[in-house]
Amino acid sequence: MLDSIANLNLAFLIQLDKDSNEATRKFNLLRQFLIREKCTFNSQAMPTLLKPNFISRKQNQALIYAVEKISSALVKFIHLYLNDQSVRKIMNFSKKEEELFSIDPGYRMPLVISRLDAFMEDYSLKFLEFNCDSPAGTAYADVMENGFRELFHDFDFLENWEMDYFKRQDSLLKALLACYNEFRETHDAMPSKPVIAIVDWENVSTYSEFMLHQNYFTKKGYRTVLCSPQNIHIVKGKAFACGEEVHLVYRRVITRELLNQWDDVQDFIQSIKKGLVCCCNSFRSYIVGNKKVLSVITDPRFQYIFSKEELNVIKKTIPWTKILADTKAMYNNIRVHLKEFILENKDILVLKPANLYGGKDVYIGCETTGKTWRKVLYDHLDDGSWVVQEFVDIPRDIYPELSEEVVLRFKKVNINPFALLGKYSGSITRVSDNMVINVSAGGGLVPTLSVANKKDKLK
Repeated sequence: MLDSIANLNLAFLIQLDKDSNEATRKFNLLRQFLIREKCTFNSQAMPTLLKPNFISRKQNQALIYAVEKISSALVKFIHLYLNDQSVRKIMNFSKKEEELFSIDPGYRMPLVISRLDAFMEDYSLKFLEFNCDSPAGTAYADVMENGFRELFHDFDFLENWEMDYFKRQDSLLKALLACYNEFRETHDAMPSKPVIAIVDWENVSTYSEFMLHQNYFTKKGYRTVLCSPQNIHIVKGKAFACGEEVHLVYRRVITRELLNQWDDVQDFIQSIKKGLVCCCNSFRSYIVGNKKVLSVITDPRFQYIFSKEELNVIKKTIPWTKILADTKAMYNNIRVHLKEFILENKDILVLKPANLYGGKDVYIGCETTGKTWRKVLYDHLDDGSWVVQEFVDIPRDIYPELSEEVVLRFKKVNINPFALLGKYSGSITRVSDNMVINVSAGGGLVPTLSVANKKDKLK
């Protein structure tokens, strides 16, 4: 089946390479579609390339299985964290963070929306981090798929292929409403049909996605407002977003940023704490958005909470990750002094902050000078806020670059599967020339499409 996918990629690239003017026309049409549909980043068309990431149905099945097992494991870890002092000591969250974690969300599933960022090479999958606090991309992924679907009409050979498309925004709305309906069981004063508030700062680069969600939710019959957290106010025991009473919050603001604006967002936090609104994700999702969780879930001391299937997926998909500290650790069944090991094995390791996102401050050893590597190590050796991770070979695939002609180049690729209430909900793919693959760091988004050759199905 992978040979079949390789043939599909080759046929796709050959058609683009046949006529650079036609390829450029297609690319311009795609960019116009993205702008028209408000799939933008920093007010420009979302960066993309003129080829999807095709994966086989068998690869997709492996992805679904791994995502759902990891998701169930993360939920178990959240419950472990809330009930085990030794785990809380290792994770070492602040008092303010602990205050947020103590808020009962009013529904059972603490992790509603997540994006598990990974590398996928053939059938091998490695999760590098879990974007669980406030992940972006569900609406962007839907628009991207729709844009490419329009272009596919000009590729005759694609008639021989079946492609799977997702409606993530529909699944997202259903997940939000499922949590809200469960919340209403203990908050019976809440209306059966909520007014939704999408909450984040007004100047974020992904604001256009909030507008996409607002438009979609409104079309489905749910009044939806966009509001920054400091404009949430409590009036006579009710929560108001920009002057309108709201009941269900789709929280897109990052918890860490709320902590930095603590005094200015107290009404927002209190509206959640007092049960005046149902909020998704809950603040408890932030626990597993921290990269230290990769170290703890691979620690044998705490693996008793996981099923055999979950443990098997953890073992296969989580790269060696340790909390940065001047201590001893196991590496490939050998006990090492972590500080010395990091200094001596720079080229096979990565240093990164545990609670940042967007590829910020990630130091890949083989690309970092020895002087910088030592400085980063010693600057963060004792603060418990960084992790060291074994470098994972980055998958590459050929993508077209368009200027005066089509130029085919190898690009680095990562895959970003979504989970909603623990169920796989499609993926998006990021592509870049850089080892740190992120749109905000200069990468581009393309659809991830599970495909099957119709001829193969007839055999």
